[in-house]
Order: sequence, then structure tokens, then C-alpha cells
Amino acid sequence: MQKSTTDWDDVRLFLELVRGGSARAAASALGISHSTIVRRVERLETRLGTRLFDRDYSGYQPTAAGETLLASALAAEEALLTADRQLQGADASLSGEIRLTTGDVMIEYLLMPDIVRFLELYPEIELTLLMSYDLFDLSRREADIALRSLQNGRHPPDDLVGRKLVTGRSCYYATEAYLERHDPWSKETTARWIGWDEPELYPDWVKRSPFPHVPAPGNFHSASLQTSGVRAGLGMATLPCFVGDQLPDVIRIPGCEPFDNYDLWLLWHPDFRDAARHRRFREHLIDAVERSRAQFVGDTT
Repeated sequence: MQKSTTDWDDVRLFLELVRGGSARAAASALGISHSTIVRRVERLETRLGTRLFDRDYSGYQPTAAGETLLASALAAEEALLTADRQLQGADASLSGEIRLTTGDVMIEYLLMPDIVRFLELYPEIELTLLMSYDLFDLSRREADIALRSLQNGRHPPDDLVGRKLVTGRSCYYATEAYLERHDPWSKETTARWIGWDEPELYPDWVKRSPFPHVPAPGNFHSASLQTSGVRAGLGMATLPCFVGDQLPDVIRIPGCEPFDNYDLWLLWHPDFRDAARHRRFREHLIDAVERSRAQFVGDTT
């Protein structure tokens, strides 16, 4: 009689194959080889005595049997993740791992001294920094805590606990040499904005700027890259005041005033509310942001 039970490794492989849609994507997510994925899914189908996927040029698509297994696999995954979060949340010790996700410039230009201070105070805590502008899935423990800039007035997902820390301001920046060479006030200007990831030459943020006639070619989807571009004389850019005001070779474009541009949120999953190390780290971040409020709002006095 064939064994019909399925272990958790099989469930993880099955879920990653559904989510990624290809053996290569699942292999990358699980850190194993493409051939191992193919071999193990074939073994899983043999154990269950049914075909779970249709294979074609576009990848792996769940069959009707695969859809049935998917519902149970998702329920099993959520049960295990919930148990893991609750056990982690009940931990009263000031030791163990914390995974923080935030933008690169937040650490580079503002919070690194506070991170160092925290780890000196609590040397048994292991901090993992995940640099990203995406809201990681905190429920799946891709990160424990997120320090994330959201569009003014936008609220975080309902399944997360959050606190808005400050409304941050941005301004328009360039080097003096760039402004002298390209004169953005001229109708025939050769000035350029350093763009984000919009396909348009004149996205909405350009139209709202003091220079709506200046195009924004190219994509620099990182505040750190934009900062480097401004300093190198690549163009003009919208930067958070806590970044732009620190750059010795960059100025606020004359006549431009800081404007409210984002809300900074501290987010975490509710199951981590009572974990001592997470709670202490959240308190540390809240205090650090509060002490840096003037930099966030562009107050240079």
C-alpha cells in the first residue's frame, strides 16, 4: 500500500509552486535546485495518487485536485504561522531575532546611530535589516516590524497594528552648478527631473511642482540612487528633507518650500504586541523618530 501522508516540506513546496507559477521561482524561494522541485512534485503526486498541476509553456497551473489541496495547505500554513507568532509574542526575554524592513535612506541618513545604540544596550538581540519600499507580508514573518512611508492619508492594512509617527516633508533639490548650467526657470531649459518609475515624462508630481515644463526621463526607483544622482549633477529631484538638507553639496532649489509628502508609520503584527524584544525596539524607534522630528519636517532653524 502506498504511503499517502504529506509532510510540511511537501506543503511548502506545493504552496511556493502555486505562488511562483514555475519550478524556477519555487526553487529560488526555497533555496533548492530546479531539478529538486520537479522531482519532489512528481513524488508528491505519486504519493497522493493524483495530478496536482497542469504543465505547459507558461508554467505550473493547479488542477482541480490541486485547488482542493491548496485550500487545506493555506489553512495549515496559517495555523503554523499563527502558532509561531503567538509563541514569539509571548517571549519575555530581551534576546533573539528582530526583522525590520524600511527604506535605505531612513537607515543611512537618520537611524543608524540609534540602531547602533539599541544593539549596544541589548547585545543578545539579533537585528536583520531588510531594505525595501514594499510593505512586506508581516503575517508570514517576512519581517516583524515595518517602518514605512505611506501616501498622506493612506492607512495600513487592517490586519496590522500601527502608529503614525510623523508627517514628513520633502522639497526640491539640485546642486548649484546644475541650476547654473540648466536654468529650470527658462521655457527652453535643458534641466531634467530624476524620475521614479512612472512611464510618463510629465507625471502628476512634476505637474504639481514649480517646474511642470521640466521632464522626468528614466527610472531611479530608490531614494538612495536619486540622492546619488542629484549629488553627481544628473538632475533635480524631490527628496525627503531629512536627506536633502544633510547634503553639503546640494541645495533646496531657490523659491521652493518644503511640503507634506508622506506619513511615516511604524507597523507590526498584533501577535507580536507582547514580545519583550519587539516592544522595546518599537519604543526605541518611536523615541528616535520623535527626537528627529525637526529633520523630518524640514525645520533648519
